Amino acid sequence: MKGNNANEDWKAIHRGELINKPDIEILSKYNSEIRGLYNYYALACNACAIGKFASLMKYSMLKTFTGKYRTKVSKIKAKYVVNNDFTVKYQTKAGERQAVFYNQGFKRQNKPQFGQVDTLDYLKKYEKPNALAWKIRSNTCELCGKSDVDIEIHQVKKLKDLTGKTEWEKLMLKKRRKTLAVCESCHGVIHESD
Repeated sequence: MKGNNANEDWKAIHRGELINKPDIEILSKYNSEIRGLYNYYALACNACAIGKFASLMKYSMLKTFTGKYRTKVSKIKAKYVVNNDFTVKYQTKAGERQAVFYNQGFKRQNKPQFGQVDTLDYLKKYEKPNALAWKIRSNTCELCGKSDVDIEIHQVKKLKDLTGKTEWEKLMLKKRRKTLAVCESCHGVIHESD
């Protein structure tokens, strides 16, 4: 897209890097960019202004399809528009499916939609809750089961050093953990048995 800073006169153009991609990839790329921008600005008072951007993106997508098939926009519309929606049909293992150009509107949201956040694969290992922090916040002793008590963490250097003679050693070996969240009195008993 080209723009003139003085007039903010924008013109949609094709995107050459997408011309050799399959139809569904082209559509998905434009949809993801529009959805991403809308999700980012959905809480703004003028979130509906993204509709102008979406119109430019739609025309840019049409131009990309015309560049791919070397035809006119009118012929692309005749081929792909179904019930006023730009629709791309594609094959999956389950059969033929179809995807449409984003048509959900750009209404202002009152709450952020965090359920739609994508996490990169290499960051998924950090999504798990911190188990140690959860044990401390639960205020429940893992050894005696008392609740609403202050929790202390008992830790050993190596599991292989445990003999399994005492209850706390058996529990640590069973859970295969070097830490145990215990109450103050159980922690004292553990250190007396050392």
